[in-house]
Amino acid sequence: MVSATVPRAAAGFPRLRQVWRYRELLRGLVVRNLKVKYQRSLLGFVWTLVNPLLTVSILVVVFSHVVRIQVPHYWAFLLSGYFVWNFMLQTLTTGTWIFSEHSRLTRSVAFPSEILVFSAAGSRLIEFLSEISLILLALILLHHHGVPPSYALVPVLIALQVVLAVGLALPIATLSVFYYDMYHALPIALTSLFYLSPVFYPASMVPESLRTLYFLNPIAGLLTLYHEVLYAGRWPAPTLLLGTCAATALVWVLGYAIFHRYAASFAEIV
Repeated sequence: MVSATVPRAAAGFPRLRQVWRYRELLRGLVVRNLKVKYQRSLLGFVWTLVNPLLTVSILVVVFSHVVRIQVPHYWAFLLSGYFVWNFMLQTLTTGTWIFSEHSRLTRSVAFPSEILVFSAAGSRLIEFLSEISLILLALILLHHHGVPPSYALVPVLIALQVVLAVGLALPIATLSVFYYDMYHALPIALTSLFYLSPVFYPASMVPESLRTLYFLNPIAGLLTLYHEVLYAGRWPAPTLLLGTCAATALVWVLGYAIFHRYAASFAEIV
């Protein structure tokens, strides 16, 4: 069955060629998302940094002086992963309302509906690129006092991060069209995922007997890669990098398959 917003001839999987044909629409939606987010705001983009930085500051105080996680230069460790988690959190949360917000557009214009998810990830990526630039600068000047060779892997990690986020956001957006329970269930799931991912603690603290199970969570692998590359300033183990790439690819394929299976009904429901 073919989506009502896409011609039948274009109903291939994963339909990326069709998405490419609508790249101008995608670009326009990314720009619109950023304009809407910062309209009537005096500080504008600064707010994107303020909230995570305040959270990081609180976590540094709590886990350095109260719980006392034994990680040298804990602030650098937290910075190297928290903004990645924040990217995932915001992108996945967007999936719960992205189609309902653009319901008029999907009914009036023919385009691949996954573009809405891509545009949400794209606008968040622009913000993240600004954030990670400042983080890299801080780590280079205050933590490493130089540029570690491992930083050459940062573009690869960002690409993995975006693919993983979109791969998870697509089925979330799909389920949100059919079940409003997603609005209530996702915050609970994300809170659980926060504690089950190495956001504020290193993966090395997880008992060795549980690490295989622990790393079935692809976000855990991604965050550990960031910690290795940004915080430790060393090349990650090939098994970790290849395993995370494989998990990310699997999430993308499964997420896109779920989305493509039910995308035909979106225009009728939202």
